[in-house]
Amino acid sequence: MQNADDQHDEVDEWRDQERRANRTFVPGEDGYDARAAEVEEWLNERMGPRWMGWYPQHSKVPGAAMFAQTKQSESGRWVLTGLLLLGEAITAEQLRKVPVSALENSTNLSAGDAFDQMRAELDKLPPLRRDDMAPEDFSRLVAEHFKVWARYVPHPAAAMAAEWKVKPPTVHTWIREARLRGHLPPARRGKST
Repeated sequence: MQNADDQHDEVDEWRDQERRANRTFVPGEDGYDARAAEVEEWLNERMGPRWMGWYPQHSKVPGAAMFAQTKQSESGRWVLTGLLLLGEAITAEQLRKVPVSALENSTNLSAGDAFDQMRAELDKLPPLRRDDMAPEDFSRLVAEHFKVWARYVPHPAAAMAAEWKVKPPTVHTWIREARLRGHLPPARRGKST
């Protein structure tokens, strides 16, 4: 793998070659999809695997093509590790519109038969009901459910609440209790783990 300076030099070199050849990369023009596929291939070869392109009509970043690199985290969920926006002039407003959660969610749900796999994993677990279960056992069960949901959706607590028809604050309390008992790692602000 190359260091960051070498990668930046290669990107600059590639842009210069594009300019010299008068080949523009303008969303909506003829040959755009083919050029985007070339960029995706180039990124995979030079900057590591798992780059995928989202074209302007799907990227939610007006006037820019977006390419994202993902890798699988320790929890099994695909997370964003690289981002490339190509357009006439990228603005701070466009950067703020990059839908990081949507990109990760799209990647996780499109990974093979992810939804069916998630359902199969959840079906193997006992129902998420406290009933007469000891607090320690229930916390362990909450952690098992949470870990499955966290691999596939960006907001596992909300998904668990919807699945079991429980209020979200109740599920957050269960998760907090599971963390305190050591069945889940400490929470990271803005990320499910």
